[in-house]
Amino acid sequence: MKQLYKIEEYDSKITDFCEQAANIEGLLNDFNRELADYLSSLNMNKEYFEEVEARLDVIHRLKSKYGNDIPSILSYCASCEEQLQKYQNYDDYLVKLNKEFKESEEEVEQLSSELSDKRQAAADVLTERMITALIDLNFLDVQFAIDFKKMNHYTDNGYDDVQFMISTNPGEEIRPLSAVASGGELSRIMLGFKSVLADNDSIETLIFDEIDVGISGRTAQKVSEKLAVIARKHQIICITHLPQIAAMADSHYIIEKAAIENTTTTNIRRLDEQESVEEVARILGGVEITDKVLDSAREMIELAENT
Repeated sequence: MKQLYKIEEYDSKITDFCEQAANIEGLLNDFNRELADYLSSLNMNKEYFEEVEARLDVIHRLKSKYGNDIPSILSYCASCEEQLQKYQNYDDYLVKLNKEFKESEEEVEQLSSELSDKRQAAADVLTERMITALIDLNFLDVQFAIDFKKMNHYTDNGYDDVQFMISTNPGEEIRPLSAVASGGELSRIMLGFKSVLADNDSIETLIFDEIDVGISGRTAQKVSEKLAVIARKHQIICITHLPQIAAMADSHYIIEKAAIENTTTTNIRRLDEQESVEEVARILGGVEITDKVLDSAREMIELAENT
C-alpha cells in the first residue's frame, strides 16, 4: 500500500489499484480478527491431544511390526491370545489333541480297511482275468498272484503294500514281477494288463516295443487281436517285425535310414494301401516278394480288417 501511494503522485492511473488494495486490506483485517476470535473461543484439551498422539504412535509401531493395517494387527493379536490360551490350559489342550488324533486314526483305519477289502476283492477278479490273458499271450504254464502286506503306517492309498507276483516257467518259484520278467515278457505282460483294463484305463496313447520277441504263429495272432481290443479306446503305436501284428494296424509307417553326403538321417513316412501290402509281404516272405506272398499279405490284411 505504501509503495502504491508513493507512485500515485506520479501517475493517476495508480489510483484504481490503490482503492482495490485498500479494499483487500480491509477484508484481510476483518478475516484476521474473526479468526483470532474463533481460536480464542476453542477449548483445547492438551492432555487429550497428547493421549491421541501417543496412541497413534503405538498404532504406527504395531503396523511396522505386525501388519500394514488394523485387521492384520487384530488377526495377529487373536492368534497370540489363542496360543496363550493353549499354554494356560495346556493339559486340557493336550487331552483334546490326543482325543482328536485317536478319533482320526480310527477313521483312517476304518477307511483303509474298507479300501483293502475292495482292493482284495478286485485283485481276485484281476488275477483270474490276467491268467487267462497271459495264457493267450503264450505264457502257457504261468502263475500270477497279487500279494498284500499291511504297512505300519498310512498313506493316501491306505495301508496296503501291493506287489504283482508271477512265474512264467514250469517249476519256477513265484516272485515279484520286477525280479522275474525280461524286456519282451514285460511288454506282453503289460499288454495283458491293458487288455484286461481296456475299459478302465485313462491313458490315451500306448507305445509297445519288443512285444513280438520270442513269439510267432498263433501267439502272434492273439497278440495282434489283443492290441486291436485295446485300440478301440486308446491310440496304439507298435513297433513290430511280425506280419500278424502289422496287418492288424489301421495305418502303417515305415522307418528308414538314408546316407546323404556322409550324413545318416532317419525318416518316417506313412504308407499308402499298396505300400502297406508290400511291406507286410516283405516281412512275411523275406527278400524275394512273389505274387503268392503279396496275395497272402492282402489276405492277412483283409482278415485283420474283418477282425
